[in-house]
Amino acid sequence: MEEFGLRRGKRKREDEEEIFQQTDGLPKSDFFERKRKKPKVEQQPRKQRRIQRSPRLRKANKPDTFESLYTVGEKLGEGGFGSVFAGTRVSDGLQVAIKFVRKLEDDRYIQNPEDSRSIPVEVAVMQKMSETPVDSVIRLIQWFDEPKRYILILERPYPCKGLDTLIDIYGGSLSEEMARIFMLQVVQAVFECQKRGVIHRDIKLENILINMETTEIKLIDFGCGDLIKRSGYNYFEGTFQYCPPEFFITGRYCATPATVWSLGVLLYEMVCGSVPFKDESEIIGGPLRFKDDLSDEFCDLVRWCLQRKPISRPSLQQILKHKWFMPSFPAQMTEKIIKRSSAQRAEIV
Repeated sequence: MEEFGLRRGKRKREDEEEIFQQTDGLPKSDFFERKRKKPKVEQQPRKQRRIQRSPRLRKANKPDTFESLYTVGEKLGEGGFGSVFAGTRVSDGLQVAIKFVRKLEDDRYIQNPEDSRSIPVEVAVMQKMSETPVDSVIRLIQWFDEPKRYILILERPYPCKGLDTLIDIYGGSLSEEMARIFMLQVVQAVFECQKRGVIHRDIKLENILINMETTEIKLIDFGCGDLIKRSGYNYFEGTFQYCPPEFFITGRYCATPATVWSLGVLLYEMVCGSVPFKDESEIIGGPLRFKDDLSDEFCDLVRWCLQRKPISRPSLQQILKHKWFMPSFPAQMTEKIIKRSSAQRAEIV
């Protein structure tokens, strides 16, 4: 064993001397570099390793919440499904209206074609109306989807009053001249909705804002709105006194004739101080009575809009061309409204 061990040690020294002789002509640095050379190990870039390990950066990637972007002020109004508050956008101080809508089991949703996500119908129709903003329609700026509610961030025109409040200030009704200024804009707004395939379905005094400095209107609250369907509708959402008679008779109605009926009710209420029909029986067959001091043109337009047969009512274009509008709005200007696309003045914020 000792002999075997001695021989083994001798052989090892002889091998080392042979290696040294082979490398004697090389610089020492090259020799040791070859001897110590190890395989390369690929490492992640330093920046990438920091992103993975830094909790602060991971936190910054989370989406902004409603609470981080907006502050809520005083209550502006309340309805059957939600409330509207004044608000401020934190980033730039923009004054907005904030509508909180609680979610219900029978809420209606539409599939968003962009990301296949289901969104509330109110949001969908407002997005359609806000893609290219319309001066006479309230604009949706942003919305948030929360587990028990959704939140709409809307433009907040100022200084404004509801048309119902303005009528109260004027003693309960408006003159034909003043009503004509507002009614023309309402029909324009509804016409723009129709071009985008949207029915508002709750056109009434409370859903029309008036700018007290410019007399411009804003159509608000699309909570009862829907996309226009050729087949019509077998359920009604909106205000009872504005419901068209065909719904009580047949259980169905179509978008444009029903909208025209509601415009007739609106115009009558603006000038006469009350709705023309108060219950279902009057809506179906009650007489239409006017005050004595009203023009023939006004009475003719209201009667035309409130025809019991939907097919007998005018189109929106025919309303705009009606002679009642002519004293303050030339026919050639009416033609421009009908042909033009949506207003371009407002910019998306």
